[in-house]
Amino acid sequence: MTPEDLHRLIEEYRDGVISDADARRLADAIRSDARVAQRVRRELAFTGHLGQSLDGSDDEAFVRSFNERLTAERAGEAFRVEFDKRTSLRSTARTRRVGPPQTSLTPFVIAAGFLLAILAAVVWQSKQPVASPTVVKHAPAPPEELPKPEPRPVPPPRPEPPVESPVAPKPLPPPKPDPAPKPEEAKPQPVPSPEPPKPLPPVKPVEPTRVVAVARLDRIEGAVFVGDRPAKVEEEAASGLRVAAGSAHVVLADGTRLTVGSESAIREISRGPKGTRVEVALGTITADIARQPADQPLTFVTPHGEARVVGTVLRLVVDAGSTRLEVKEGKVQLVRDGRTVTVAAGQFAVAAPGQPMTPRSISPDEIVLYPHQAKLTGPEWAQVREPKALSSVGVVLEAQGTSFKVTDFVQTRPSYAAYTFYAPADKEYRIWMRVTSHEKGDPWLRDMVTIEPLRSTMNQKSAFFGAAPTTAWVVTGASTTPGFTWISSHGDEARATVPPISVKFNESGMQTIRLFVGHPNVRVDAIWLSATQKTKPGPKIVPPPEK
Repeated sequence: MTPEDLHRLIEEYRDGVISDADARRLADAIRSDARVAQRVRRELAFTGHLGQSLDGSDDEAFVRSFNERLTAERAGEAFRVEFDKRTSLRSTARTRRVGPPQTSLTPFVIAAGFLLAILAAVVWQSKQPVASPTVVKHAPAPPEELPKPEPRPVPPPRPEPPVESPVAPKPLPPPKPDPAPKPEEAKPQPVPSPEPPKPLPPVKPVEPTRVVAVARLDRIEGAVFVGDRPAKVEEEAASGLRVAAGSAHVVLADGTRLTVGSESAIREISRGPKGTRVEVALGTITADIARQPADQPLTFVTPHGEARVVGTVLRLVVDAGSTRLEVKEGKVQLVRDGRTVTVAAGQFAVAAPGQPMTPRSISPDEIVLYPHQAKLTGPEWAQVREPKALSSVGVVLEAQGTSFKVTDFVQTRPSYAAYTFYAPADKEYRIWMRVTSHEKGDPWLRDMVTIEPLRSTMNQKSAFFGAAPTTAWVVTGASTTPGFTWISSHGDEARATVPPISVKFNESGMQTIRLFVGHPNVRVDAIWLSATQKTKPGPKIVPPPEK
């Protein structure tokens, strides 16, 4: 506290206008600093404040007065009443008056506490040994302490009424002696020194955090890349993965296993408070998913929708136009444009623009392939408008010119139309094709088309390829009727006793059928794989929807 602040606080206390907060500050300064206490006593002595409290001519009288005040302070209200009686009957020698007397009791209580602090300091200092070799009983205070206040050289105060009670008030009944010695009550309490800080408990060494990769490569078969470099087994695969050929097996931190097929790409695998996200850009993903928390599902994100999984075995196929979800165990929610469908075990659903997300059987009896679902490679096929087409899209595949012969081995031909679809391995499907020909020339040169189911077994071999190891079959008879008709191995009515061709796929999953041009101007409207249609359908038969 600066000397200026101390002087201001003494002046405000003397004038009776000190605030509660400033009174506490002044009292704390007196207790903690003897020099501050001496200065306060010096300045207040001249105004008579200290003199009023030091009535009596010896130390015993002073101690008795101080003890009375301590007892009164404990009594609370009794101290205030006694203080009011003294101050109302006797006025000090102050020369300043600031404002009208305040009616609040707060300044008096604060002043009493402040006065007691001063008195305690005086008593403590009066009992210290002095520098003189001879000790005189009832000696005055040491030189640095002030004697009893002398009258100030100011105009004489107003005459006091001849009443003895202000100077010597009617003594209160002597208090009953306390069990403890009385002088000990008057001893000033020493200011407690701050306790040394307690030692902090020993800090336990922080164990290094074990970082668990979100996803790592467990096995690699073929050309697999992380970013632009070849992938390595056991390295982290969360930042992206691309399989150019072959497959990659990825294990997530929770034990989920992903098999990434050929020509597939994963942009990112991330783990957050809402679960694990696998962003699939393209290709086929087969997943055996560990049980996930209900509020933290594993989510596959594709360009066409989201598949939210709690725990199941599924297969996800993503191409440029659609996302196909196939569920083998459990249930999966497929979400697109705010619409959600639940796909149960043994079902699949497709998320694509313009297609309904309807769950269907994963092992259907009927599979129908339409021209708008085909992927065209090379220039030998084209999609053209056809008013008699079965599909609502209204297009068919039309054969263009080709430099290859029908008998040429199909594995060397670069141009074809490919259908990709799901089919199980436990069913045998008969293949029916709805075709016609717009060629007007020689019928023997306008009615052939070659179909090739991949990774499958055919019930018979095509005579056009002899003993060549192929599943391709040359279908003939597209020109035997003027319009569209259903044919299988051939369309000649005279050869109706020849059984239709049938196929059984080697493994359940995504299958592929390719079409090669045999003769130009042949149009293909639909390919129907049926486990129930055993005889040639009529020309107006429409395949049942896939269930």
